[in-house]
Amino acid sequence: MRITYPLILIVFIVFGCGQSNKNEESKTLTGADSLIVKLDESNQQVQVFRKGDLKTPLLTQVAETDFRPYIHPIVAPDGKGILTEKSPNHHKHQTGIYWGFTRVNQRDFFHNPGGDYWKKVAVNVLEEEGERISWQTVYEMLDSLGNSLMTETQTWTLKAQGQQYLLDLDWNGQAQQDLTIGKYDYGGLFVRMPWKEGIDAEIINTARQVNEMAEGKKSMWINLGMQVEGRENRANIALFDHPDNKGYPQKWRVDNQFGLGPAYTRDEDWKIDSGDNEQIKHRLFFYTDEFNDVAITEAWAEYTDRKGKYNTASLWQLARDEGRKAKFLNPQEAIAAMTIKPGFKVNVFASEPMITQPMAFCWDDKGRLWIAENKDYESRQDGFSNSGNSRILILEDSDGDGQADTKKVFMEGLAFPAALAVGFDGVYVGAPPNLLFIPDKDQDDKADVEDIEVLLTGWGIRDRHETLNSLHWGPDGWLYGLQGFATPSKIRNPTEEEKTKLYYHKDPFPEGLLEADGVDINGGVWRYHPTQHNFEVVAHGFSNPWGIDYDAKGQLIMSACVIPHLWHVIPGGIYHRQGGQHFNPYVYEDIKTITDHSHRSAHGGARIYQSDAFPEEERGKVFMANIHEHAVLTDKLVPNGSGFIGKHADNFLMANNAQWVGFSMEVGPDGGVYVLDWHDADICGQEVLNGETGRVFRIMPEKSLAENWKGRYSDLNLLSDLELVELQSSKSDWHARRARGILQKRAYKGEIEEKAIKALKVLFANKKNPDLRLRALWTLHQTRNWQTSELIQNLRDADPYVRSWSIQLLCETKTPPEEARSLFLEMAKNDPSPTVRLYLASALQRIPENWKWDLVTDLLSRNEDSNDHNVPKLIWFGISDLIEKDPERFMALANQSQIPLLTGYMARRAVDGEELKHLVSTIQMATSNKVLLLEGMINGMEGRTDLIAPDNWKKLESQLKGNNSTVKLAEDISALFGDAEATQKALANLKGNSASREDKIKSLQLLTARQKNELVPLLPDLFKDKEMRTTAIRSAAAFNNEHLGRELIKLYPNSSAEDKIAILQTLSSRPRYGNLLLDEIKAENIVKKEIPVTLARQLHRVIGSGFVEFWGPIEHVPNDAAAYDSYRSILTTKALEKADLKAGKRLFMQSCGTCHKMFGEGAEIGPDLTGSNRANTDYILLNVLEPSAEIQDAYKLVVITTMDGRTYTGNVVAENGKQLTLKIAGQEPVKINKSSIQNKEITNVSLMPPGLFESLSEKEIVNLMAYLKSSKKID
Repeated sequence: MRITYPLILIVFIVFGCGQSNKNEESKTLTGADSLIVKLDESNQQVQVFRKGDLKTPLLTQVAETDFRPYIHPIVAPDGKGILTEKSPNHHKHQTGIYWGFTRVNQRDFFHNPGGDYWKKVAVNVLEEEGERISWQTVYEMLDSLGNSLMTETQTWTLKAQGQQYLLDLDWNGQAQQDLTIGKYDYGGLFVRMPWKEGIDAEIINTARQVNEMAEGKKSMWINLGMQVEGRENRANIALFDHPDNKGYPQKWRVDNQFGLGPAYTRDEDWKIDSGDNEQIKHRLFFYTDEFNDVAITEAWAEYTDRKGKYNTASLWQLARDEGRKAKFLNPQEAIAAMTIKPGFKVNVFASEPMITQPMAFCWDDKGRLWIAENKDYESRQDGFSNSGNSRILILEDSDGDGQADTKKVFMEGLAFPAALAVGFDGVYVGAPPNLLFIPDKDQDDKADVEDIEVLLTGWGIRDRHETLNSLHWGPDGWLYGLQGFATPSKIRNPTEEEKTKLYYHKDPFPEGLLEADGVDINGGVWRYHPTQHNFEVVAHGFSNPWGIDYDAKGQLIMSACVIPHLWHVIPGGIYHRQGGQHFNPYVYEDIKTITDHSHRSAHGGARIYQSDAFPEEERGKVFMANIHEHAVLTDKLVPNGSGFIGKHADNFLMANNAQWVGFSMEVGPDGGVYVLDWHDADICGQEVLNGETGRVFRIMPEKSLAENWKGRYSDLNLLSDLELVELQSSKSDWHARRARGILQKRAYKGEIEEKAIKALKVLFANKKNPDLRLRALWTLHQTRNWQTSELIQNLRDADPYVRSWSIQLLCETKTPPEEARSLFLEMAKNDPSPTVRLYLASALQRIPENWKWDLVTDLLSRNEDSNDHNVPKLIWFGISDLIEKDPERFMALANQSQIPLLTGYMARRAVDGEELKHLVSTIQMATSNKVLLLEGMINGMEGRTDLIAPDNWKKLESQLKGNNSTVKLAEDISALFGDAEATQKALANLKGNSASREDKIKSLQLLTARQKNELVPLLPDLFKDKEMRTTAIRSAAAFNNEHLGRELIKLYPNSSAEDKIAILQTLSSRPRYGNLLLDEIKAENIVKKEIPVTLARQLHRVIGSGFVEFWGPIEHVPNDAAAYDSYRSILTTKALEKADLKAGKRLFMQSCGTCHKMFGEGAEIGPDLTGSNRANTDYILLNVLEPSAEIQDAYKLVVITTMDGRTYTGNVVAENGKQLTLKIAGQEPVKINKSSIQNKEITNVSLMPPGLFESLSEKEIVNLMAYLKSSKKID
């Protein structure tokens, strides 16, 4: 008898994706069509039909006796066209959708579909009829003697819904002999669509590599779109890889006729012993809607269960590896490698040795390019003043040939110059901790070093990627800048001593910056006024924003890294953060990205094209550099309500060079687009490998449309006031902007000529071109030539952007004139423009409190703004504190509100503000908003156990229970108040068999939160219930009960890995439980190495010094030079080459994985490690031995002890006046009532404890380190 171990390949095929589909599979299964599968033995075919239409099969699988099985034809989900092709002239062996390895013991099953290669064993229908049908084919793959090499079983399952199909394939294969599947560019699953010469088709992968650029590249998914016969648009097939697969993410075969398939043996042979099995999973996603990469990534995430912000983060490491392996290209070779949109060309404007390590650039009024060479940058964690030769340069193209030919050193030696903006006869420089103004009064192109001004101080440098950057002049005359989330800063005016303190070679970075009074910013947009010397944060949030610009209407558009890349920034907005918590605890929900698509991470340098060299079709597009795609990409801004949707436009320039690190962009005086390329083999900036490189590339049309008027390339400072005003009508926005800046400077120093002011007002009055009117409006504001009465009159202007900007300018100083008040109210009530209402919502944070009440009353009456991307949230950010001023009036607003989101928020805020009585009274009187208020009340109450029902609750409860639409809400609220009846119902749910699993878990959580003693005797039985076990184990932590502790210890040996962690977490939560656990560890009933170091640290807190005496040092482990040398001696290259990566992965999941993700696996408490500097052994040792050496506030360990003796350790991710939310390793976030906290300690140590290696053997250390250094996911 032969024992078989099948090789299993699971392929899921999905048809019908639209960009709005967020859960393809679950949607498809709801209301799915009824199907029938029929086996036609005479024709050797399996056919699938919709029930009721047995004439036209949706899909046919051909299963002939001596020919490999293949699927063809497949009818498009909407019935328009056939999506597969059999045996085209260009590849006769390709047969629709099929499977065939290329070299199996030198036998080619890919190119030989029939003859003596394949032998059918059986075809069976498994599920004949229903929403899900399935069938099976079994084939032998034969050697040259006719013996079986491998047995394959294909089990297919199909589901259909409207214009969507799901087709799942389980491919079971068993090696009947020792097999070597030889190294080859393709082989395995393959898809052939009906290609012909000239057909509209495109292949694109997760990294957004297109067509031939996707050949041989790794990717999580890859999409093939083709306009097959009978269609007016493309049909698409997206093929998904799975993290469990060997070699994930796969390299893909893309042939010249758009044939497509994963290439498992692209790099090496694949050996399978006789009887052994492997498993590979894929899904194919077929649809006829327009391709949308966000929808595809969501569908891929649904398939792989890799949901979350960083589910494709392994692309970062791939990009980094590609950079390190790539051939260095000199500047001209780099140009030769590039591909660019047809009709355009690219040239080198400047490169090494003229410039090296350029971090920022900008233009001056003479059309010269200024460069900040930051030679002090060493890595994200290192470098401030060690180099001593960072420079600010001025480059000039004196002959107009598009290449810089002269260089001047404006200043040398200033530490860490990171941002530049020329203006006011000098240059503004962002050099942390300071914002500096470096004058050049005599215009000799040399810094007046003695007169340098420290304008502001307080910027941090914790993460060198995320300090102040991207200085840019705004339309209002303020200097705008950006700040990353990982570098907390506190911005303030310098002290007298700090006003003259500049940082040069070897100067230490100042300490105590965050201890001084100042304006907090840890991610966001800020601005500084050059003449009024005011600083303010424009918007909070984001990740590592880099690059901000404004469009013809003055709308701020920003690019960012890691999180989605495109943002519409509104003053006063609070936006999605990569990590950490908002300063405002009552945000509830922040503003999200405007983009409807995604790219490989790391965008920078957003610039909106508004010049005249490019064709009109490019005007208004956002140009961005993308580091990981090594590209210049463009997005279109499509108006949508008060804002935009950012839609992908073009892959404008592809560097095709893995060491290209473009991250900043500018539009030049010639109308060209300029790209700054840091250029390094380490594209993630973890270290500088090419310290003497740096480039600026210039993109121009092959035939420039730029008008060469007199003075275009001259010094604009030589123009008269009137000539500068005339530039406000220029097709080159570069000239209009620079001219405005000069006029602002002249107005500050003296007077502007009257005829120039008159010309501006004539331009503003001319209503033919609204964009030029806005330029005139901004210039009049910058030069202080608007009268208040004129701005108030502008509130009645026909143009919505004139009205909007007049609102903003009237509120700029936060003291709007009283005359504007009635007009603001009128506009809030009646203005048809959502943009105007957005500006009014933004103004809520800049107007007197007594204005707010009436203004928000009218804004809340505008139901048409309910689903707007921005308006409701901007309203909320402006009024969330009003409950503290007048609770009764605040709740009256909630009752009147016509914007549902805000109605719920106001009810939730009433709970947070301890205004339950006012809330209950409001609900009693409410009519149309009653349900919304109740739902908001529940949202505020969840997790709170300190709430007491107000006196008026019982009356309202009785009222609510008399109405079918509110009875359930009333019961839920009563339960949250700890109502005795609700408690009894919850206990009955747990004791009986009638309640659903969901209701049982809800009941268990309710009783746990209230620490009801009646629950204690029920828990041991719940430990035995598979569906309730994990929740019940966690519930035991709420009680200080020795019997429960002993029951958990009994349960431990036979528990799953997940439940073991839950048991250890519960036993580490209280002294009584902790001592029981320690006894078990001492008795070696529980192995010491099974205790994660995070829990060892908590047990130290719970038990005290007695635990350390047994365990050994926890917070203090050797981290001196000897410790590093000791580990380096273990972690030799030879040892790492022999490591067991699978064992290393198990250790990772047990220790590191409770906090960190890598390749999509693990928790999201600490930073994702996929894209970190893992290739560097010393970098890993630093983080293991000294995790607290450099720690962000977001990752500091917080220890909380409650009144009843329970201990929590984690990091705070949200906090308001009554609650805080703690992220805990291996658990969901926990809400803790502040009233129950006995002690809260914010430590100066990292969440990651030291001593990760202390309990491991040398072999285990090697295995774990090898896994941490691995460049691909390990099965």
